[in-house]
Amino acid sequence: MQVSKKIVVIASLILMLLGIAMSGFWHGLHNPMKPLYVELINGTEALIPSVIIEHGSGDLQEKITVVQLTPKESRILALNHKPGMGFNVLANFADGTQTEICGGKSKDHWFFRETITKFGIYTTPIR
Repeated sequence: MQVSKKIVVIASLILMLLGIAMSGFWHGLHNPMKPLYVELINGTEALIPSVIIEHGSGDLQEKITVVQLTPKESRILALNHKPGMGFNVLANFADGTQTEICGGKSKDHWFFRETITKFGIYTTPIR
């Protein structure tokens, strides 16, 4: 009994496509969504002792504390959060004053830049 090359090629292609589909499904189970990125920039000339980012939904409440943000330093954080739901950023200055903003309300962006100045925090959607 001889198997034609055409059948072997077709069976190989079917198995390859099945493998690709299964690996995509497996990857989706372990990575349910991509992260929302937030870049914090200290636009002041002084050290910021702490910056707190809070976000949540009906199923999750998360609080991230960034400490010792030096002048002109930037840090990128990944949030387990969907675009458009917003997040709070609270900057605590060394003299005891605070500034706060609710940013990230654009549904079309997965990356936001939060620039902290002595006058407030400014949100810029990046992409």
